[in-house]
Amino acid sequence: MPNRHLPTREFQLTLSRHAAYAAGRQGGVRLQAAGGTFASLRLDDAWLDDAVLTRADFSNACLAGAQLRRADLFCASLVDADLTKATLDRADLRGADLGRAILKKASLQQVDLRPGHIMQAASDGNASIVSNLEGAVIDDADFGSAQLDEARLVVASARNASFANSSLHAVNFAGADLSGADFTGARLKEANLVGAMMEGAKLRGADLRGANLRNVDLSRVDLTGASLQGATMRRGSALPPPIEAMLASHSRWIATGGAEGEPARLRGLNLVNCEFVGCDLRGADFSGSQCRNADFTESEMMFANFSSADLAGARFDRADLSGANFSDAQLAGASFFEARLTGAVLLGARGGSRRLLYPQFTRSDLSQANFRGAIIEGVDFSSAIQTGSLLKHGRLRDCSGVVS
Repeated sequence: MPNRHLPTREFQLTLSRHAAYAAGRQGGVRLQAAGGTFASLRLDDAWLDDAVLTRADFSNACLAGAQLRRADLFCASLVDADLTKATLDRADLRGADLGRAILKKASLQQVDLRPGHIMQAASDGNASIVSNLEGAVIDDADFGSAQLDEARLVVASARNASFANSSLHAVNFAGADLSGADFTGARLKEANLVGAMMEGAKLRGADLRGANLRNVDLSRVDLTGASLQGATMRRGSALPPPIEAMLASHSRWIATGGAEGEPARLRGLNLVNCEFVGCDLRGADFSGSQCRNADFTESEMMFANFSSADLAGARFDRADLSGANFSDAQLAGASFFEARLTGAVLLGARGGSRRLLYPQFTRSDLSQANFRGAIIEGVDFSSAIQTGSLLKHGRLRDCSGVVS
């Protein structure tokens, strides 16, 4: 994609005049280029401190080593731009699009990446544009004390990046590589970190209240002094490497809405005693698998397929199993304490057709299974084996075939 070219002679003179302005030299003129088009330009080492570049288009431009301190880049497009070692300290990047941009070793201290609010016609009110760094490469970048509330960094690579003391409220790091990243003192309340790779990350004193840490291996993460009240997270022993790899790909599939990765296909595998506590396994295929005594407590399992699986003694306590399929499954002694077994809407391709799917227990063996406190809706148990089960102790609605 690069295919970049040098700026025109006229624009080079404009850059020279701005450099003089930034240096405080006589004859300098501040660059005022709101809405300007600079796509695919070679602007290596350009001096653009304090430049006004609101809504400017720098897509595919090379700004490696550029100086952009305090630059106004409100709602600017930097898609596919190369900002390696660029300095953007205190720049206004609210609502900016940095999708797939390269920011290796860039400095973004105190940068503002909060949503940008644009005034529209009175009937429409204000439009909010979330800053986008999806798929961006920001390895070793310094975001110290930056404002990144609600920013989108889905599947970004931020290895060894520093977010120390940054504001990251409701930021989306789903599927991102945050290995070795420093979040010391960062405010990550309600952040989405599902499936993020965080080996060696530092979260000392971080605020993670209400954060989503499903599918994240926290065994090598420093959480000393971190606030985790209300956070949902994966717990339990590490899974076999091949399963961990599937979980990572599944997380990427979730994070990108199916554009990347793939749903976990665990059919026929030996998963006896495996711990999936707090994992997000929506749409995963466990058909025919050996899952005796496996633990799925508090997991997200909507539309999961457990048909013909051996789930004897498995735990699904407080799990969301809306639309899951347990046809022909062996569930003797399984526990569904306070689980959710209701209908869920399945959208067709590109949000087209909608179908309401209810959990299926056709010919399932529910002997001695515990359903105390479970919310069960629209399920037909008429062909299920219910010997000694506590099915009637669940909160049943519109169900049929329940043996009293």
